[in-house]
Amino acid sequence: MTSITDDFGLYICLYQMKKIVVIGLLCLVLIGSVLAWLGYTYVVKDNVVDTPEANHDLYIGAGWTYDSLLNGLDAVLISKTSFDRVAKEMNLPNKIRPGKYEIACDLGNRDLINILRSGQTKDVKVILTGSIARNQIFSKIAEPLEIDSLHLMDMFKNDSLVESLGYNTESWPCLFIANTYFFNWATTVDQVVQRFVAEHIAFWDDERSTKAQEIDLTLNEVVILASIVDSETMMDTEMPMIAGVYLNRLQQNWPLGADPTIRYLINEEGRQRVLYKDLEVESPYNTYKNLGLPPGPILLPSTKAIDAVLNAVNTEFMFFCAKADFSGYHSFAKTNAQHERNRSAYRRALNQRGIMR
Repeated sequence: MTSITDDFGLYICLYQMKKIVVIGLLCLVLIGSVLAWLGYTYVVKDNVVDTPEANHDLYIGAGWTYDSLLNGLDAVLISKTSFDRVAKEMNLPNKIRPGKYEIACDLGNRDLINILRSGQTKDVKVILTGSIARNQIFSKIAEPLEIDSLHLMDMFKNDSLVESLGYNTESWPCLFIANTYFFNWATTVDQVVQRFVAEHIAFWDDERSTKAQEIDLTLNEVVILASIVDSETMMDTEMPMIAGVYLNRLQQNWPLGADPTIRYLINEEGRQRVLYKDLEVESPYNTYKNLGLPPGPILLPSTKAIDAVLNAVNTEFMFFCAKADFSGYHSFAKTNAQHERNRSAYRRALNQRGIMR
């Protein structure tokens, strides 16, 4: 038979055990809360600095190390320490993918790291517009990319490479087609060249290649002539007619007599007056002194100019001259006498406006 003191002792013991259990549970809840808070802070909570643009542009270069990435994130992260801990847990140091990233300001470490690990890059635009000077092509390509334009230029000074692509030191601009291209920012120079080779092949499909054969020109010659046509007029509707006149001159074994090639030689593109003394410059680009086409394009022609050559008007005209009304259009002539009348009218208009060299 138990005594009252024994029952009381058992009660006290049970009470103390219950108290210990409650305290333990409270500690576990507290620890869980702390861990949850730390997990939220380190993994989920926004860790990107706010910006008025609502995002940051992050450029990860080819060959970057994890330390390079952390340095690149200096202006982006609120807490680099928390990012570093989560990044290492998620194996980001071994999965760095180069390119341009658009980082939103509401990203936590986990979401940001997932974007970087998956290589969700944002392409950049390389815009090659028709009529840009040939010496601007490399800078236009390199400017939005990680590469150096001088590196790209050096590649095209490599005779063996240029010849393997079907060009030489004068004709190399024929490789490039005026268009808008999308690239990974970290694209290498070799990859850039390979891309433009592929774009060139795609542009010169069977239809265009067949048309080039029909007018008895190589693909490079089409581009060279197109560069002259593009320089002659701002009016797209005139291009096929001007191309037709030049093709007539080639077929008749006449000098092309193209003023844009002279302006290219004297480096005064856009000048309205070409003087007789300019025509005496010794150069294979002087189409008044030399028969046939110059050795390379004088600029990067538009695709409209290329297609104008391929679809040139079958005409009897052998001459053309800018109209005296300065409309931007041209007067076409079959005979030299007609052409001289058109030229005289244009010269008078220039003199009246005081347009001299």
